[in-house]
Amino acid sequence: MTETKSNRAFILLSGGQDSFVCVLWAKSKFLTLEAISIAYDQTHLVEVNYAKKIAGYFNIEHTLYDIKDFLKSIAVSSILNNTNHANKHSNAEHLPASFIPNRNGIFLTIAANHAFRKNEKDIHLVTGACETDFSGYPDCRDSYMKAKATELSLGLDCAVTIHTPLMLLNKAQTFEIARKAGKLKELNEITISCYNGIEKINEWGRGCGECPSCKLRQKGYKEFSKGIYL
Repeated sequence: MTETKSNRAFILLSGGQDSFVCVLWAKSKFLTLEAISIAYDQTHLVEVNYAKKIAGYFNIEHTLYDIKDFLKSIAVSSILNNTNHANKHSNAEHLPASFIPNRNGIFLTIAANHAFRKNEKDIHLVTGACETDFSGYPDCRDSYMKAKATELSLGLDCAVTIHTPLMLLNKAQTFEIARKAGKLKELNEITISCYNGIEKINEWGRGCGECPSCKLRQKGYKEFSKGIYL
């Protein structure tokens, strides 16, 4: 029996490795894709430019919402104030300094509202959240995503599904997805995950090579190259 594609999905497109691979996944599941990016005065604001490049490459409609310093006004994070990303969070020592409380929740709310405003009755959101190979953010967990989908469905009084195709995958496996799709070169060249926004190209992609995000990506590429993720 041939699988039927659903009508439309809205992808949270950060400009990084995971959201790029989410586009590859969504293209096989949905007839139409739309991309939504958020600018929030992040230290690596350059990622928004890469989100535009990804959307352009895949010929996807792209909407950018600029919430400016809203997150800075309610949260502390090294991504917002350009402090040492390797430190522990000042409000929670068990979390990394880069953690922004409920950032994913806020972004998913924006994406759901965007879809609702476009009169979507059965909302499908796609995000690159992952709890297997991530930085320790509690709002990347599968349990959080399921709860958020329920909250959004209740708040909008329509069905909201949050798809997290990378939830149980590590970075090496996402590199492999890109390779199988014939998009490994594009993954490395038109995405950036670096917290410092350094655009230097490396064999594993763009970045400074020193921040936690770059180190995670480097580790994944090394494992991918050696095939030890199989």
